[in-house]
Amino acid sequence: MNKTGELGCLCVLVLFMSACTGLKGENTADKPLAGEVTAHEERYEAEDAQIRGKIIRQTDKEGFSGKSYVSGFTEDGDKIIFTIKNEKDGFYDLVFRASGIGGKKENTIYVDGRCEGILLTEESDVFLDSVLKRVYLTRGEHKITLEKDWGWLDLDCLYLKESAPMDDEVYQASGVLADKEADACAEELMKYLCGIYGEKILSGQYSLYGPDGKEIQLINRLTGEYPAILGMDMKDYSLTAAEHGAKPQVTEWAEEYWEKGGIIALSWHWLLPDRYVRGEWWQALYADETTIDLDAVLNGRDKEGCELLMKDLDRMAMELQKLQKQDIPVLWRPFHEADGGWFWWSRGGPDCYKKLWRLMFDKFTREYDLHNLIWVYSGMGEEWYPGDAYVDIIGEDIYPAKSCISAQGDKFLNALDYTDTVKPVMLSESGFLPEPENAARDGIYWLGCVLWGEDYLIREPGCGGHSDHLLPGSVIKNFYNNDKVITRKELPDFKEIIALSES
Repeated sequence: MNKTGELGCLCVLVLFMSACTGLKGENTADKPLAGEVTAHEERYEAEDAQIRGKIIRQTDKEGFSGKSYVSGFTEDGDKIIFTIKNEKDGFYDLVFRASGIGGKKENTIYVDGRCEGILLTEESDVFLDSVLKRVYLTRGEHKITLEKDWGWLDLDCLYLKESAPMDDEVYQASGVLADKEADACAEELMKYLCGIYGEKILSGQYSLYGPDGKEIQLINRLTGEYPAILGMDMKDYSLTAAEHGAKPQVTEWAEEYWEKGGIIALSWHWLLPDRYVRGEWWQALYADETTIDLDAVLNGRDKEGCELLMKDLDRMAMELQKLQKQDIPVLWRPFHEADGGWFWWSRGGPDCYKKLWRLMFDKFTREYDLHNLIWVYSGMGEEWYPGDAYVDIIGEDIYPAKSCISAQGDKFLNALDYTDTVKPVMLSESGFLPEPENAARDGIYWLGCVLWGEDYLIREPGCGGHSDHLLPGSVIKNFYNNDKVITRKELPDFKEIIALSES
């Protein structure tokens, strides 16, 4: 083990030493549910709704409220359609009494045929409230549809509750960075971000090939604009990628886009060393394709693994230092989507995840004096949250149904609950563009929206193909040309601001 490895592993060792009660099959319509339905909150029974596909009515599970409940949602196209009436225009929480089968599940909710959001349902032996918050409904009749995405759901009923009003204080972020020695470039960018938060939305785009990628070209051709934020992936800076011939240019592209006036956002699909990989080397980010015991690495039982991970962190830190030397701040987003379980950094559960995050933070800021980073957490859950002392911005990665344009207020509000401190919340990775007027109406102002690339953009000659996730050109144009959305040309001159702050 080399000296760096010994120090790194030593650092690791030192730092990280209700329910419903009805009888089985019993009709409990006149008994209170665990989430009590008041007199003005009409209950819509699932067994009375329109059912499409292979969904079946059952009475096996305890605690259902009507004659039965419905179960299944196992085949594509399976859906249930409720017809509801509300007495006035306003915002409502859609409360589904449900339970996931074999784990928590996500399924899609539509209102009158438009995608409103993703419903998260926890696994349970009883029916629990699964809530889609803050959906705007006009007075009158509406069709509310729950359609299979992940599927595997037991559903008892639906009822509506008036949403709590939005509190303007959720946008009053202090802008104080977690890194107490943050460079002026990071401080000035964060100050700007907090200044627009709650009033504007930053446009953003991931691009595999940087400023000249087909996504950036396409957006400019469609709208005449460039995204305020350029998102890129540092995957090929992993040592495994280098050993297999990767020659990344992301830091050079970051410098180029910064010089053109844009903001840089970097994520890292960290590829594990070959010794942990079951399949091909480029699959080394996936939990199912790797064998690492993260707890053993972080707690000293796998010293060789500890050394290898420290080398990767060293490589990444030195690459990011190149941007620091140019006074380029970075929205740094490691270890994303932990809650999904598909990446290796979630293998050890929330405790190991938080240790790994804090280890990176301490190594980068203390050992490498990296102070140009604004730390973006998009682990997608409160239980994975590393703590306020290690996070500056909360990111949500959201991929709803095709052509969704809702503001996804439910996801925004849930993210606010990760901490009692006000942190800006952004769409750090997105498969949709929220309609700006919907966002303004709903009072849901994501700090920014960074759209994923390739398949999520309209097909244009010379710009590649597309998939079922295709966004219509009209949606892209409407987003970029709306005065609620900030494009690259509307950003201030950060280089001048930073120079003045350092003078």
